Amino acid sequence: MRNYMISAALLASTVAMAAPAAAQWAPPVPRGYANGYNNYGQARRLEARVQTDRNQIRQLDRRNILSNREAQRLDNEARSIQLRIRQLGYNGLSGRERNEVERRLNQLERNIQREASDGNNYRNAGWSDRDRDGRDDRYEDDRGTRRDN
Repeated sequence: MRNYMISAALLASTVAMAAPAAAQWAPPVPRGYANGYNNYGQARRLEARVQTDRNQIRQLDRRNILSNREAQRLDNEARSIQLRIRQLGYNGLSGRERNEVERRLNQLERNIQREASDGNNYRNAGWSDRDRDGRDDRYEDDRGTRRDN
């Protein structure tokens, strides 16, 4: 019986020593996720940013702040960025690809801001209303310096 107990203890200690090595094994990581690639979260964040820009373009077009031609051109640019994000998102975004998309997004946002402030709005075409009373400052006695509240 003593022989049996010693061999059982020896077997148990051998299994216990081998278990941590087996527990540390993991299947290999797929290539698209290795080497610092960020796939789904980065692509979703960029996709949401493009969708926000497209909504802003639609809203500015509805309020006639953007002309139809400007809105169409900006929306086409946003759509091409969105397509590029979807294409890159399948295999994961590398740092270079993410920077390229972010650079294009920054350029799109600057273009939206520039086109929105270039004077297509009929209310801001050629005159100013600093005191916000609805009258052109050129025809007021105080030239818009005094508040009429």
